[in-house]
Amino acid sequence: MSEPLQGAGEQTSAPTTSTAPGVRPRTPLLPRRSYIPLVTLVVLSALMAGLGVATTRGWLDAEAVGVASTPESCRSEVVPGDPTIWTGPRTPESEAVFAENTADLPYPGVPGRDGFVFWSDIQANNFSDMLGRAPWLDEQRDQWRDYFDDLQAGLAREGTDLIVVVAPSSGAVYPEMLPDWAQPLRGLTHFDQLLEVSGDLPIVDVRGDLQAAAEDEWVYSAVNSHWTPYGASVAWESISDCLQDLYPNSDYDGLVSGKVVEVERQAPPNEFAEWGVEAPRDDWTVPTLDPEPVVTTRTAADGTESELSWPGGVDLLELPVTTAGGEIPKKALVVGDSQGTALSAFWAGSFESTFQIRHHLDDPSQRANVLHAARTSGADLVVFELTERYLSLQPPTILS
Repeated sequence: MSEPLQGAGEQTSAPTTSTAPGVRPRTPLLPRRSYIPLVTLVVLSALMAGLGVATTRGWLDAEAVGVASTPESCRSEVVPGDPTIWTGPRTPESEAVFAENTADLPYPGVPGRDGFVFWSDIQANNFSDMLGRAPWLDEQRDQWRDYFDDLQAGLAREGTDLIVVVAPSSGAVYPEMLPDWAQPLRGLTHFDQLLEVSGDLPIVDVRGDLQAAAEDEWVYSAVNSHWTPYGASVAWESISDCLQDLYPNSDYDGLVSGKVVEVERQAPPNEFAEWGVEAPRDDWTVPTLDPEPVVTTRTAADGTESELSWPGGVDLLELPVTTAGGEIPKKALVVGDSQGTALSAFWAGSFESTFQIRHHLDDPSQRANVLHAARTSGADLVVFELTERYLSLQPPTILS
């Protein structure tokens, strides 16, 4: 990138740009010439190797490249970051700027533009992951790919389909809201690296649709790392379209799909309120859908039953939970985290029954045995949902 790196002296406060409520602010992005398209990465690999500056290989390994070849509805046209920022001769300068701006944060959040706040690395390397800091080595990247490849193969032997939903960070959808000092540090993320070797793995990339929807309404709040109910409804449309195209003969055409009639903007659940951070606006967007997902019955682990209706959801701490009463005569196993809360009414309303469990990617001692759970629940489909930052952690292994 041609722009000089910026130091802590340029720590940003909320910008003075004014926008209509709910409309994505037009805060300038870095020029597109600052980014390097994925198709040039192999050329970069050769150049960097020749100069002796590549400190990690991963996405630069031409033999490992297997760019996503899934249906178009499963992919996004997203401009990746510069893969040289965190490798080679630029690394010390990049690390110095990162350390200068994150070493003495007054609370576990990084202030961005227009009132946005992003979790620091205290949350599963969150901010580093947004910037593509600490790129994978070949082995870790390939272990993630191999895990999903082996999981798909194991499920296929049982006649079970798989879709992997990576819930992007707010910084991936609103990269222009990252702080000024971080703008020149936007490298290639773990998710982009995984997509470069994913081939036909059933991974859905919802970033493009979320970015498009963000032109009109907030899909993430400035002070909450989870997508808003409106953002979740946009993501669900992407997921359902991808799922139908991945498995055209599996009768997924009856998935819940509701037209957004209107969107109400509410005060957001502020994840940073305890540190005195104020929400800059009412940006928790809740859509009215026509039709809404059908009301289903959820059953907690202790047998307690309750109704599940849109826009309500199944909280992470409630899991494991089963639901019954959806529209398609199929069973789904949902393996997820807190981003699944806003999606849960959609898959509960879609499938006659669901079994929802945590993946526990952040706790290796409790990681889900997905093959066993799919087998015992009789699932026709496994939805593996994970928040993007978990890709920075040690990949799981298959348990039979």
